[in-house]
Amino acid sequence: MKKRLLTLTLLISFVSLGQTKILIKEDLTKSLKVHNQERELLGLSKLKWCTDLQKDAENYAKYLARTDKFEHSQQNNQGENLYYEYNSESITKKPFERASTAWLDEKNDFIYSAIKLDDNFYKTGHYTQIIWAETNKVGIGAYVNSKGNVYVVARYSPRGNYIGKYPY
Repeated sequence: MKKRLLTLTLLISFVSLGQTKILIKEDLTKSLKVHNQERELLGLSKLKWCTDLQKDAENYAKYLARTDKFEHSQQNNQGENLYYEYNSESITKKPFERASTAWLDEKNDFIYSAIKLDDNFYKTGHYTQIIWAETNKVGIGAYVNSKGNVYVVARYSPRGNYIGKYPY
């Protein structure tokens, strides 16, 4: 009961002009674990959590929730993965872990090669950002709007997915 009350308290305390910040520490921890288990399987170093990237991700997730748009930002100094759920009945149930798992599921379409801007990249670009060898930090944020649309944004540093380069 305490855990549900704490979650509800966190959600209520972040309500702002029709957008609600989603921040569940346990979910963030599980999301990072999803990222790092895959990296470990490939022999890559683990990602570390970065609060600055988290703040950037939260700010952009808030913008997406406010405008109800689903589009990548125009910034180029960080990697970015986006996830969206509409009319979600499970607003507070693991959006970070669900997003990370969805990005990881792109592994099924991944064919190891240098990054090309082709159909395969559009099917696997979230996955390749997760496993980009030089990337060492991540931060994730999420907001839900008054329509129940959930926006999850992950930011990575250094960014990955450079055309012509191999992910690892």
